[in-house]
Amino acid sequence: MADKKKRKTSKKKDEPKKIEVVFFKSDTCAFCPRAEEVIRETIEDFGADVFTLKVINVSETPEAAEKFGIFALPTVMIGGVSVTGIPEPDLLMKMVLGAKVMTKKKDGSK
Repeated sequence: MADKKKRKTSKKKDEPKKIEVVFFKSDTCAFCPRAEEVIRETIEDFGADVFTLKVINVSETPEAAEKFGIFALPTVMIGGVSVTGIPEPDLLMKMVLGAKVMTKKKDGSK
């Protein structure tokens, strides 16, 4: 059993960091369902092992939007860059690639 635990922890160290995608939505937002659909479809194209999707419903936690400086919905944030509205898949891909490059630069500068 001890061997299994060692393997699990060593895998986690070797695994690349996942890119966090934060999606801000509201229960009353007419465009939020479509924006979430586009985001999920784009993420699936890359593979689930590349991302973590964090959905923040500002109807339930308005302080979360304030914390990130989000004033309009729907908004998606990837790598500290945010876009408001229904995002184009091409734009999401560019944001993802930019976040990937920034992650590599941070890891290389250690």
